[in-house]
Amino acid sequence: MVTIIKIVSFIALSFLCAYLYPYLNPTNIAAFIEKNKLSVPLVFILITSVRPVLFFLPSMGLTIVAGILFGKYWGTAYVVLGGALSTVVGYYFAQWFGRNTAKKLIKKNSYLLFLEKKSTNNGKNMVLYMRLFNLPWDLVSYWAGVSGINFKDFYIASMIPIVPISFLYTYFGSTVFNPTCAGFFIALTIMFALGAIPFVRAKLKGNSYV
Repeated sequence: MVTIIKIVSFIALSFLCAYLYPYLNPTNIAAFIEKNKLSVPLVFILITSVRPVLFFLPSMGLTIVAGILFGKYWGTAYVVLGGALSTVVGYYFAQWFGRNTAKKLIKKNSYLLFLEKKSTNNGKNMVLYMRLFNLPWDLVSYWAGVSGINFKDFYIASMIPIVPISFLYTYFGSTVFNPTCAGFFIALTIMFALGAIPFVRAKLKGNSYV
């Protein structure tokens, strides 16, 4: 019965995403927020919170939009609040849909079992590494939920970098209409550097990204 509920829920979410896709994107969200300024913070936080179940909404795009609309300080506050909630949603969403399937696959594959043990033993450090070096936020939450990492370890590791990372992207968003200022280039450089570090590290060490 639970499996049937999961299948039906997944199909319903897929149809919802397909229906909303032409409308629910950073540009349209920005336009909506501009027209509804009194309820803007709550609307933005709500959209950010449920983003993990709307597979096509980019966290980076929403964070930059927050900087454009709210400025670097209030934008950071709203992104952090929404991100703290979306982290919970993403983890339990993935765990509910995928954890049992993952357990069955792990039992049949020694390499997957090895990865499961590695994730369990080093989950906090692995999550922190992926958060710091700019891997897609929701994908990390999905991976943690499916792999069985302890929620407390996952959440603590996720919350450690959430303020500085949110500030970086909202600050960048607040400068996008002034691309000749020093802050724009500094933020952009840091963003590229953080994104490149895992690939450079993996190339130097000749192993996986984490």
